[in-house]
Amino acid sequence: MSTKPDAVMAVEPMIDAKQAAASLRLPYYWFADPAMRSKYRIPHYLLGGLVRYRLSELSAWAAHSTAAQGRDALRPSKAEGGE
Repeated sequence: MSTKPDAVMAVEPMIDAKQAAASLRLPYYWFADPAMRSKYRIPHYLLGGLVRYRLSELSAWAAHSTAAQGRDALRPSKAEGGE
């Protein structure tokens, strides 16, 4: 049996909450607490009793979340006479 080096290298390692928080410079409890993961819609995987993350998915999530916050900041609020 032979394995292709490309196939082995294509597998992205999964990281834990501590590594995810450190990588994105976000609070640890966002990744450790199920309610916060749900609130912020953080992409994650439940493996048995473990919660794991893929850094590529977290990076895309963070970029999308930042862009959405920027759009919301540009909209005038109702108190300011907006929609």
